[in-house]
Amino acid sequence: MNAGETMKKTRHGKSSAPDAEDPAEREQELRELARRLSDLDGDALDAQLLVTFREARDTGAVPVDAGFFLVVHILLAMADEALPEDAKVRELGRELETMEQDYGLPEDKSWAPGEAPEEWEALSRQYEIACDEARAAFFRSYGEAEMADMFLLDRAGFIRRFENGRNFFHGLPMLPDFLN
Repeated sequence: MNAGETMKKTRHGKSSAPDAEDPAEREQELRELARRLSDLDGDALDAQLLVTFREARDTGAVPVDAGFFLVVHILLAMADEALPEDAKVRELGRELETMEQDYGLPEDKSWAPGEAPEEWEALSRQYEIACDEARAAFFRSYGEAEMADMFLLDRAGFIRRFENGRNFFHGLPMLPDFLN
């Protein structure tokens, strides 16, 4: 190792020279990680991914917006799984279903744009706001208050950072409906 090179501490506590990692050893470590992750149930896997994505963001292993995307992506997935547990979301969802039944809308159908009754549109907006508030509360519960505030108060900025980060990994545009 040259005098100008520094030793880096690997995750497993071993020191190695930069770029001197054995490819076969690295492949074995990745295979072991993949095996351990495949043994996890959904919640444990989500938690492990969140820890990993936060580490990538917080250590600067990826660009700032790419780190933002990774953490947001897993937290949104986790939050959406938890939405039915939110009392307000559940109640408004039941009210929407009741209203749809009262209007005779078949269970597997939806109204065409502009055809829904005004009171359903208003209730639907309340439901979407409740979902957004529940997602933001979920972000806060996982220590991401700044992200929660941005999600609620600066949706355009949130979407911009999300898309910039997503583009780092995937390239093509993708805007989930709830981000609009």
